[in-house]
Amino acid sequence: KRRPPLRAMPDVSPKRQRTDSEAVVRRRAAFDIGSGATKLVIADVSGARVTKVHFAQEVPVSFAIEWKKSTDGTLSDEIRAEGIAVLRRFVGVCDEHSVAADARCAVATEVFRKAANGPAFLEEVRHRLGLAVEVVTQDVEADLGFRTAVALQEGPAQGVICWDSGGASFQITTPCAETGDLRKYVGALGTGVVAALLIDEVQGRDFVSAPTANPVKASEAASLVQRLKQECPPAADWLRGSHVTAIGGPNSMFCVASEVLGVSSYALAELRRALSLVVGLTDDELLKRRCCQGDLREPPSLIVSKICLLLAVVEHCSIGQVTFCPAIGSCQGLLISEERYAAAK
Repeated sequence: KRRPPLRAMPDVSPKRQRTDSEAVVRRRAAFDIGSGATKLVIADVSGARVTKVHFAQEVPVSFAIEWKKSTDGTLSDEIRAEGIAVLRRFVGVCDEHSVAADARCAVATEVFRKAANGPAFLEEVRHRLGLAVEVVTQDVEADLGFRTAVALQEGPAQGVICWDSGGASFQITTPCAETGDLRKYVGALGTGVVAALLIDEVQGRDFVSAPTANPVKASEAASLVQRLKQECPPAADWLRGSHVTAIGGPNSMFCVASEVLGVSSYALAELRRALSLVVGLTDDELLKRRCCQGDLREPPSLIVSKICLLLAVVEHCSIGQVTFCPAIGSCQGLLISEERYAAAK
């Protein structure tokens, strides 16, 4: 059953939150099947706010990288099997937490719009796991990311600028002061896409056979940044000098930069320093750094690509400051999207 497009942003102001405290509490599950990771959050929701989170996890599944490595623009049997296995476990977690079938909402993003067999994979998910997944547009991705940023800060939406970035695309959004509609700056660049650019075009090697880009020379990183700036859409005036809230999990480029620098907020100068701290290092040397520590982390081969993309967009758009806000994909925004759950009933 096709869900309607996202429309007006929910009012998540403190006044609305007090009113919603008297609303019925519903247990929901939000699946965000991204190009680089599969995410699930199970939570109790009251009106337009999440009251209690029962489960939250993201698992790296490198759909975008495998798609970029394919010769025919498809997802391999191996990555499809890996994706099914992660989703099967997540569906089991929903059962354990007594989440009703019509209270489970799942979206899939960029790589499933582009991979030739992306729709077939999602149909396999529906048939084998009973989970209906909607491939959303980049505009809807942007809307969900913005809702997530607003929900996490628990304040008014006006003035928030949200940046969400994944394996194959990024979105930056903010409400227009005059109309309230979301202004969007989006690009078809993500970790997997940038990693392929670095190895194939900057280093002149073969992304399919090269196990890693590391150690990346400083000159190669600088060339990649310039190439990414050329690939970005023309800069939006409203981003110049802006303070942006960046949402993402432990594998996001925002978290990686934060861990390399040891701070949650950074500007262009700090990002240049972050890049200087990771170029010239081998995979083994990067594995000892904080940005590669912990469970369910992506490989060190992607670290330089992530920081290069972050730096390129900040410089290209003259963004003043980025503040990292930990999030499990856009699950938080999906959980409070009332119309999407209503359509599942």
